Amino acid sequence: MRKANTLILPFFCEGYSINDATNQLKSVTALIEKADISTEVSPFITNVKEATEASLKYNPFCYDFVVLYISTWVEPRLAAIAARQFFGKPIAIWCVDEFKVMDRRIEMSAAPAAAALHGCLQEMGVLSEMFVGQNEDGKRDNRLKAFSSAARAITMLREAKFGFYGQNFNGITAADFDLSLLRFKFGTEVYTFDGTELVSRMENIDTSSKEYADMAERAEKLIKGDTGEHFVRIVKMCLALQNTVKDYDLAALDIRCHTEFSQNYGLSACVPLSILGNSLPCSCEADLPVMLTQYILYALSGGKTSAYVDLRTFGGDTIDAGACGYAPSALTGDKIEISGSEAPGNQNPPGYIANRSAFNEGRITLARVLKMPGGKLALHICGADASKIDSPLQEMGCPYYPMVRIKPDINIDRFLSLVGANHYALIYDEIMPAVEYFCRYTGIDLIK
Repeated sequence: MRKANTLILPFFCEGYSINDATNQLKSVTALIEKADISTEVSPFITNVKEATEASLKYNPFCYDFVVLYISTWVEPRLAAIAARQFFGKPIAIWCVDEFKVMDRRIEMSAAPAAAALHGCLQEMGVLSEMFVGQNEDGKRDNRLKAFSSAARAITMLREAKFGFYGQNFNGITAADFDLSLLRFKFGTEVYTFDGTELVSRMENIDTSSKEYADMAERAEKLIKGDTGEHFVRIVKMCLALQNTVKDYDLAALDIRCHTEFSQNYGLSACVPLSILGNSLPCSCEADLPVMLTQYILYALSGGKTSAYVDLRTFGGDTIDAGACGYAPSALTGDKIEISGSEAPGNQNPPGYIANRSAFNEGRITLARVLKMPGGKLALHICGADASKIDSPLQEMGCPYYPMVRIKPDINIDRFLSLVGANHYALIYDEIMPAVEYFCRYTGIDLIK
């Protein structure tokens, strides 16, 4: 995943030391770059004319966030003019409050100016975050990384296109999600395709081609178990989906498998998605809110593999969860253990081949974007511990699923009082500081 990127707009007032201001700016710029952030630095802005020129020069869509670097006392209006095109994007106000000259503590009124600017922007309804200092500070460095991760995620969502195969149905899917709200809130677009297009793409794949051979080799390394006569179609579906992603420049992919593919076509999408889900967020059942959540977690974590699970049983303080056959192999010990024929009374056709590999143990973040009354969006999220399930759990008449036992950090009764759907996204990372910044700058209610 690319680095977060920022524009630094530095401000200076004549009468103070330009050399000290310049050295401090270099130090702060180096500190920002050390946090794995790309920077562009404008010349010092000292008057309204230069502030106006800066407001016309820099395109806010080229940056994830802007840093207003206050080196001395400056009138708040100067920064407000120069950065007005960034209102609505994450804004960091940064100053060096004091430094030493010949062992004397010196300051150039930067902190008062930064505080005044923060108050001015707040009064205008513009969100901003204060950072202070030029030396390394672990706590501040973590704040900066969380802030920049949230800013990058907001940009990524604005540029993202989600692809959905299959018709939408029932209350958990994209059918009842306001796509205009999605565009307005995030800028994300949704492309929908009929399932027959996927079948057509599969039929047109040349099994003698190099791309087929490469995908077959990739599948053979990950799949543990006998797929029988369906291996060729599994590889073809992987390639067809991969080509769709490439052709439409998709950032995430979802396919409603049941019943068009799992029964009517005789090949479920579980195994192909478990292969492709390692490289981009993939999901099932045309559930747009969970796909959106998976992508948010993926972006905030810097590109870690995301998945979703179905909440299936609720114990004393745990939840046993698992999708109906989908789990990225990166989250299951790099293996896809084939499941299908062992289900008692299984009425599914032979092509219903699923992934039954258990999810990895570790710390996870569990979340879902919720649709609230009046078109409001909220993010229900909590940290949790993931562990193996001792005794296998099986849905009646179905193959074994990829499962995980989840122990939320909050009381299970509180979790159940907040739960918003059966599908929840998960990622093996702890990203709450970045989540808080993300919700703040997107206007989403945070529920935890």
